Order: sequence, then structure tokens, then C-alpha cells
Amino acid sequence: MGRRLSISFDLDGTLTTNRFVDSVWLEGVPGLLARKRGIDPDRARRLCMEEYAKVGEDSILWYRLPYWLEYFDLKDATPEELVSQYTSTIELFDDVVPVLETLKAEGFTLILFSNAARVFLDAEVSSGALEPYFDRIISVSDDWGMVKSNPAAYARLKGMFPGPLVHVGDHERFDYEVPLSAGVDAYHICRNRERPAAGECIADLREFADRIRGMTP
Repeated sequence: MGRRLSISFDLDGTLTTNRFVDSVWLEGVPGLLARKRGIDPDRARRLCMEEYAKVGEDSILWYRLPYWLEYFDLKDATPEELVSQYTSTIELFDDVVPVLETLKAEGFTLILFSNAARVFLDAEVSSGALEPYFDRIISVSDDWGMVKSNPAAYARLKGMFPGPLVHVGDHERFDYEVPLSAGVDAYHICRNRERPAAGECIADLREFADRIRGMTP
């Protein structure tokens, strides 16, 4: 395999903590809704979560902030303005930069492959200064009109890069089971969560990097 190996990374929960996205979806949107309807913020949050759940994370609408602002009749706010209020909450995990620097220096092709819409993805990439590490940065929902629950997304990614492809992410289905079903080698990262009883899960990106090096001559 050597240097022809390509590695794709999920973003939220893998490279960045969920604090930023949770702040936008569970504080920002509910806060606007609470002011719009004159209701308690906790009630607004529950209403938002109920409506998000009805759509579900397999739907592309789940990821589209403009859809939700329109759905809740919050048309005075723009996605960019709302996201910008919470960019200070963007956090990289401690192992991200050292691992990306090392893998990049060793000649691996690195890809950022996320369901996050561009308005989120671009903010996180900019805040974390991640762009120099990646050969391609793909918002599956915005750039391709797909969600990573669809094996065709991984088949398309695989077709873009010659040689073997490996993916790593924190969502057991989207980042592990689905890519495997599409013929893409995959690793499920648990971070600080308890490892599942069934199936393999790696602790962090350092462990992932060690596994990758073990695959190459």
C-alpha cells in the first residue's frame, strides 16, 4: 500500500468535539424559537429536538440549517450569523494536529469527509486551521446532496482516489458499518465513550495512526 493509501476522516466527534454543533442546534435555534414564540428556552429546546427527531439523521434535511430556520419561521436569522455566534466553542481533540501532521508528513492522502453542511464545516476547518492537512474537504450533504448512511457516498469517495481507502469516524453506522458495506476499510473511534460490547472500537487517533502504519510496508 505504502504512500498510495488514502485516509478519510469524519469531523464532529472525531476531529472536533460536539460542543460547537450542539451549541448551534440545542442553544442557538431553540433560543431564536423561544424569543419568537415567547416561550421558555427549555420548552423551545424540547420542541426543536422533537422536530429534529421526526426528520432523523438519515435525512439530508437534518443537516440543513436554512431548512430549520424556515421550518420554525425564524427567517430574520441567517445560517451564517447564527453559526458565527458559536465559533468560539469549536474545539479540536488534543491528538488531532499531531496525528494529522505526522500522517501528512509520511505521505498519506488525507480527506475530510463529513455530513456537516458547509456553513458548519468551513467554520470548523477555519477555526482549527485544518485546511493545510487535507487534500480534499467534502461536505457530503451540501457538495453531493447525500448522507453517509448511503453506501453510494463511500463508493463515490472510493472511486475518486487510486489505491486503498480507509475511513475513521465516531458514528458506528455512518462511519463504520456503512463504509464496510461499500468495500471501504473503516475504524470506529469511541473517544471517551465506553467501548461497545460487540464490534471493535479504537480509543483515539493515535491508536488509529498506529493501526494504519501496521497496514503499510
